[in-house]
Amino acid sequence: MKKKLLTLLPLLLIPFTVSACQNKKASLTYGTYIKSDLNSLYSLTTAELLEKAKDKKEVFLLAVYQDKYSEDCLCWNTYKNIIVTYINTYHESVYTYNAHYQTDEVKGLHIDKTKVSDPALYVFNGEKLIVKFSYTNNQDKAIFEDTTAEAMETRIHRKVNKPTMYLVDEDFMNEHYTKDKDFAVLFYRSACGDCRYVVPNVIIPYINKHTLAKNLYLFDMQKQYELSRSEDASEEEKAHYKNLKDKYGLSKDGDGAFGYKTGVVPTIQYVKQGMIDGATVYFNDAISKKDDGTFYISDSYYSSERLNYLIYLKDVDKNISVLKGKEIKEGVLSTPSNTYYWSQEAASKFHKPLLEAFFDYYML
Repeated sequence: MKKKLLTLLPLLLIPFTVSACQNKKASLTYGTYIKSDLNSLYSLTTAELLEKAKDKKEVFLLAVYQDKYSEDCLCWNTYKNIIVTYINTYHESVYTYNAHYQTDEVKGLHIDKTKVSDPALYVFNGEKLIVKFSYTNNQDKAIFEDTTAEAMETRIHRKVNKPTMYLVDEDFMNEHYTKDKDFAVLFYRSACGDCRYVVPNVIIPYINKHTLAKNLYLFDMQKQYELSRSEDASEEEKAHYKNLKDKYGLSKDGDGAFGYKTGVVPTIQYVKQGMIDGATVYFNDAISKKDDGTFYISDSYYSSERLNYLIYLKDVDKNISVLKGKEIKEGVLSTPSNTYYWSQEAASKFHKPLLEAFFDYYML
């Protein structure tokens, strides 16, 4: 009899194990350490909402209002103040959306469109609705009335975990880059095609698959870049973007070991009290053509010389970790001026293992 019971034990445990996996909470994709106020709350367009939900499959918080019916409503204005407090206190991104902007493309999100002013909070995992909190539901009312935002934080985190990626600005970098014991930061530009590729296609899938032991900060330098190229910018403003790249060791002038060219994005650094311990650069290779018609990588962050500094690649085969000099057999494209470059899809096959090795070494 005892033998039979022992035999059944593993079978009895299986349903509970499967159920636990199925009920695992998702984590919010983005947090933010950028200070928020009523004027900075970001209202998504329908195209942006579709991109977040369908294309990028982010886990996100969406506060929904009802067009003109909400404009003069104190309940919506009160909730906007609560959202600001929530963002500044708990450092999690909350987006707003006008339900009356909906098109057929986002019908599958089942966002209520009404002629009353009551706000609602939706939590999405891609196109899947995790939970909806409504002002008209007495059990949810505290979310929209508790000005400390504690009720909102409690209810949200019953359903989703905190993020591990946080947006930061220059003020945050000035305060933390040299002072924090450990600091992992992605330098990027929001309008950069390579940056827009690596985050949803490589970084977010990695985070969804693993539990990071450290936060990854995201520093968007798009405004500084645009200002440096503006005709109306002062000489100081034009130089600020370059100085910023030098300051944080993105360029060779800023850091002879870890800097690359004049500084490129996307670059991820792992920093210990202001000193770069390791870095990874995605894409940004130079492609050249030999006399025999074959193509090769004539310059890359991943050279045999730099390999001495990249300790996270010490156990990785050099055929994988050294890209400079490698022959390319697929994905070479050309510009109208007959310069060559590598397609993102082809280049990613070589860069993805290197970025993942960086994450494996520093972030787990």
